[in-house]
Amino acid sequence: MQVPIRLVALIRPSVAPGVLLAVGFSTVVLGATPFLLDLVVDAYDIGLVAASLIGVAQLSGFVAGSWASGRWLTPRRRVFIAALGLALVANLGSAALPPFPLLVGLRFVSGVSLGMITWFAWVQVFGEQKGMGDIAVMGPVAGIISAPLIASFAIGGASDVFMLLAVLAVAPLLFNRGTGATDRVPPRSNRSKPVPEALAVLVALGLFTLGSSSVFQYAVVLGTEQAGLTVSTVALVFSANAVAGIPGAKWPWRRGLPGIWIALTGGCAVAMTLASDRLLFAAVIVLWGFSFWMGIPGVFSVLAERSKHPSDRAGDAQALMAGGRIFGPLLGALVLEGIGATALGAFGGGLMISAGVVIIAIQFGLLSTRSPVRSSLGRPPASG
Repeated sequence: MQVPIRLVALIRPSVAPGVLLAVGFSTVVLGATPFLLDLVVDAYDIGLVAASLIGVAQLSGFVAGSWASGRWLTPRRRVFIAALGLALVANLGSAALPPFPLLVGLRFVSGVSLGMITWFAWVQVFGEQKGMGDIAVMGPVAGIISAPLIASFAIGGASDVFMLLAVLAVAPLLFNRGTGATDRVPPRSNRSKPVPEALAVLVALGLFTLGSSSVFQYAVVLGTEQAGLTVSTVALVFSANAVAGIPGAKWPWRRGLPGIWIALTGGCAVAMTLASDRLLFAAVIVLWGFSFWMGIPGVFSVLAERSKHPSDRAGDAQALMAGGRIFGPLLGALVLEGIGATALGAFGGGLMISAGVVIIAIQFGLLSTRSPVRSSLGRPPASG
C-alpha cells in the first residue's frame, strides 16, 4: 500500500488519509470480483452463474450498509474502525474457502463493510467541492494499480486473492486517527426525507449506474470479440481509463452542467458497443473515464444543494448506485446474448443519456416549482 500512501500525500487531501485509504481499499475489493469468478468456479467446482452470487451478495451488502448507515450511524472514529474490522474478518473467513453458502454470506458482510466505508467517506464531504474531489479521485487512483495487483495474486487461486484483500484492510486501520467527523454533519432530531428535486436526482443516479454497469461489465467481451483486442491490451485500456479519471475527479474549476458529462458518458457506452476499430474502442474507454468523473461529483453537488440534510442523501445515493450495479450486469447479459451489442448500447447508453437529461432539467428548474437555480454554475440555492 506504499504507492497509494504516496499518492495521497501528493494530492494534498483535505480528508483524513485513513479515510482516503479506506476508499481505495473499497475500490480494490469491488474490482477483485471479475478476477474471482473463474477462481471460485475452480475452487468449488460450480458453474459461473452460481459463482456470480459472490458479487451479487457483496453488492447487496453494499446497498444495505450504505442505506442503513445514513439512517442509524454518525461518522465517528469507532464506526470507521468497526467497518474495516468487518472487512478484515469477512476476507479472512473467505480466504479459508468455507462451504459455498457461507462464502456467499461472508461476501455479503464484506459488502456491508464497503457500504459503511463509502458512506463514512462521502458524508464528510457531501456538497464540499474540494473534499468531494479528494474522495472521488481515489477511485481512479486505486483503479490504476488494482488490476495488476489482483492479477498477480490470482495465480495462487481464490484463497490468495481473499487473503490479499484482508491484508489491505489493515492499512486504513493503521491510519484511523482523525477519521471521525461528526462536526461536519449538522445535528438533527430525526432523518429528513428527500424533497422532490433531490428524489429526482437520486432516481437519475440509479438509472445512470444501471445503464453504465450493464455495458461496462462487458467491455472485455466487446473489446476482444468486436474490436479484436487481447485481454491484456483491454486491461491496459482500463488503466488508461482510470488515469483519465484523475483530472476529472480533481477538477479545480467549475464543472458547468454535470448532466452534460453524464450524457456524454452514455454516448461513450453507445460508441463502445458499435466500435470495431481498436483505436476508437480504446479512445472511447478513456473518454468514459474522464467524463464519468467530471459528471458524478457535479451531480453529487446538485443533490447536496437540494437537500435539507446533505448527509442523509449521501447514503441514499450510494445505495441506489450500488443497486444499479447489482441489476445492470444481469440485464446487460440478457440484452447482449438475446439481441446483440447494438441493442446493449441502446439500452445502457439510453438510460445514461436519459439520466443526464434529467439532471440538466433539474438544474434549469424545469422539474421545480421555484425559479431556475444556478447549482454548480453559481452559488447554491436555499435547501429544499
